[in-house]
Amino acid sequence: MKKIMLLLSIGCWLTAAAQELAPRDQMPDILLPRTLNGNAASISSLKGKLVLIDFWATWCSPCISAMKELEEYKKVLGNKLEVIAVSDESEERLRKFVKARPTTLNIASDTAGNLRKLFPHRIIPHTVLIGPEGKVYAITSPSDINLAILKTALKAVNINLPYKKDQTGFDMETYFITDSTKPRYFALLPSAEGAGSMSRQFREGTFKDRRLSAVNMPVEGLFRLAYDKNYYATINEYDTVQRKYEDQEKFGLDAWIETPDKEKLRAYIQEELKKHFIDVEVVMEKRKQKVLVLKANKDALTLLKPSTQKAQGYDAGGSHFKGNGVTLDALADYIEAFGLYPGKVLNETGVEGRFDIAFEFQPEKKDDFKEKMAALGLYWEKAEREVEMMVLKKK
Repeated sequence: MKKIMLLLSIGCWLTAAAQELAPRDQMPDILLPRTLNGNAASISSLKGKLVLIDFWATWCSPCISAMKELEEYKKVLGNKLEVIAVSDESEERLRKFVKARPTTLNIASDTAGNLRKLFPHRIIPHTVLIGPEGKVYAITSPSDINLAILKTALKAVNINLPYKKDQTGFDMETYFITDSTKPRYFALLPSAEGAGSMSRQFREGTFKDRRLSAVNMPVEGLFRLAYDKNYYATINEYDTVQRKYEDQEKFGLDAWIETPDKEKLRAYIQEELKKHFIDVEVVMEKRKQKVLVLKANKDALTLLKPSTQKAQGYDAGGSHFKGNGVTLDALADYIEAFGLYPGKVLNETGVEGRFDIAFEFQPEKKDDFKEKMAALGLYWEKAEREVEMMVLKKK
């Protein structure tokens, strides 16, 4: 009977521990994910300290920027502050990151997502602040945390910070009300709170190559989608006020046309946006810009693998590229689109043809990407060029 009661007690504790927590809730006395140095602290063992849980990933640039601030807070507050940076990536990947970019923070891998069940989220970085008595003080963005707030929280004083509550179950299919019997359609929708910014180009099914949908896009983002321009090919002279992302007005967009034609679809969206934002003028202008110029050395043609395929695109992320049958224009586009260089990237290799290109690299490891390019016979130079930019102006 005692064994049964014990099992029931453990079962109840696990159920309670798995329930989503909110600000002002008391933390259950759980073991936090084991850090890379082998420690797995319990909440009760950290009583009297501030505990800051930072959900992040090695591919997330805003996360890594936020970690620099957290390192400074740790430096000032010392043992009064415990920072645990939790990623759902493997321990092996995190160890590579830390080797290339040492940190004073406790780094932990939580591939099972146990801690995420307590603090579900969709967008990272995602920050949880736990007070000295074990109460959840805040679930917020790291940009809302500063040293003064942490010093106040150390006094066991409840603080009021914006509550970052993501829509973890957000679904674009249910967000948009679709009447596919209409041959042509355009709609602007209000923002979806807690869903993040995202877009979808339909590459299969009924709407293949004739529909484009987006969620939580600021005005500039809508025009970038419509004109197929990325951030670095756009100059916003329409709205010059610097605002944080969360303070910008955002919209949803859903549009389709009768037949599959990407160019006609974008032209349709462009015309509709002009009707809705009548004071925005879009001008394509040549502007002198600092750029990155992709070059090839004499070995490039022997190092690159020729391909008979003709790619429609490529598979890529912040630490990998894979394209079968791609031109070197695709590689320049990748470097620009994924922000590996903060500006325009031009292909001036002079190398024609299509190639199979695949590589992985560590963004945090100095010169790792440069070495991967060298293995393909490629390198780059910084320069100034006159390039076509999409300029948003106020009429």
